[in-house]
Amino acid sequence: MKDECFGIVPIFTNETDSLFLLIQHQAGHWGFPKGHANPGESAIETAKRELEEETGIRDCEVLEEPSFVEHYSFVKEGEPIEKTVTYFLAFVNSMEVQLQAEEIQNSAWICFEEAVKLITFDANRQVLREVKAYLDGRNESL
Repeated sequence: MKDECFGIVPIFTNETDSLFLLIQHQAGHWGFPKGHANPGESAIETAKRELEEETGIRDCEVLEEPSFVEHYSFVKEGEPIEKTVTYFLAFVNSMEVQLQAEEIQNSAWICFEEAVKLITFDANRQVLREVKAYLDGRNESL
């Protein structure tokens, strides 16, 4: 079975650094806000809604391009699942977070080096590395 989700990599930038928001799902793993589309919802609409639902963040600039994709497989109730998650970048204007208690148990705004260590799954870690490379290239061209 194929499964598709959409999410956001939240970024807060200040004069010296970029901080990334990681959330800890109720299942225990650390990653980025994400979820499934509602009927008729676009990828970007889904990603924005999930960010708001899981973190309370609305005051942000979401980039439609580029997007970053992770693929992974797992087995649920004996059935193999092929999952694809497409992430968009969001530059947030405040580090204030209001967690959705039903799904999220914790969050942390942390630098790239710490985020790489905290993220639970390799595919999600690779997304963060690609985001960092994009940000570094973007900053060099400014």
